[in-house]
Amino acid sequence: MSVLDEIRKLDEQKAKLLNAAKQEALQAVHAALKTLAELGFPHSLVEGHSTASRAPGTRRTGIREEVLAMIQTNPGLGRAVLIAKMNAKGDKSAEQSVSNALSALKKAGTITADNGVYKAK
Repeated sequence: MSVLDEIRKLDEQKAKLLNAAKQEALQAVHAALKTLAELGFPHSLVEGHSTASRAPGTRRTGIREEVLAMIQTNPGLGRAVLIAKMNAKGDKSAEQSVSNALSALKKAGTITADNGVYKAK
């Protein structure tokens, strides 16, 4: 077996282990959510959404720099992928901040957009 085959096999094992760990964690979360609901505090789980990085309703300062850095390190991103990579998916305010930053960076000539794909100049 070649080294590349071994790496692929290890990557598959890693993916299986991560998936198993995710499933265990989700089971624990769902059990906790059920307990909260029984206590009269219904909550729901939303995948890919985190408010841990900032409090709701606060301004996202430096968003243009973050967007530009993300585009520079990952050229050829579309808006949706960029929003997902910046953990803004599902947070309308954060999504709008990213869109506004894209518009401002385009207007300033810092980035270009071709068929919805952004690249730094």
